[in-house]
Amino acid sequence: MFPVISIERLTKTYASGHPALKQIDLQIRKGEIFALLGPNGAGKTTLISIICGIVNPGDGRVLVDGHDIVRDYRAARSKIGLVPQELFNEGFESVWATVRFSRGLFGKAPDDAFLEKLLRDLSLWGKKHARILDLSGGMKRRVMIAKALSHEPSILFLDEPTAGVDVELRRDMWEMVRGLRERGVTIILTTHYIEEAEEMADRIGVISK
Repeated sequence: MFPVISIERLTKTYASGHPALKQIDLQIRKGEIFALLGPNGAGKTTLISIICGIVNPGDGRVLVDGHDIVRDYRAARSKIGLVPQELFNEGFESVWATVRFSRGLFGKAPDDAFLEKLLRDLSLWGKKHARILDLSGGMKRRVMIAKALSHEPSILFLDEPTAGVDVELRRDMWEMVRGLRERGVTIILTTHYIEEAEEMADRIGVISK
């Protein structure tokens, strides 16, 4: 099957001289759940950040659905939703305004019915007018997921999605992930929890040193 993400000989060394990635080769298939495991500092977040266009790549090549992430950045990035490890949100905005704005950033036409369903699926509809500032950590995590899915991406990155979240949110999140996969979305997640990776993933990759 045609890989939705193709990484060839990807190397990244930071200005400090720290080698973050060395000769990474990886093919991720369309529609699979791929778990990336590895200790802190192994390069998981750097790898995701390069694919998503947040960190400049070093040597090598990355294709997202056939689009080169450097030469055809806009097309590549439009395919991707990212739920980062850290919670970054516009604290004074409402949930609804934040998710609606995220969709518009990718040039998608307004679709309030789609966004309503998305918020309902994430148990956020009752909080749509709440300021993000006033939400619990678990609810903020749900908003991050809603933002990542607002432009209907075909690839979703989840960077340590269940770190520090409660059991209920973890269960809801995996239900949602399975539902997305059934709709053909490719999901790449990083995690420290080997049992989580074993339960959820079709394939597991380990990155070390």
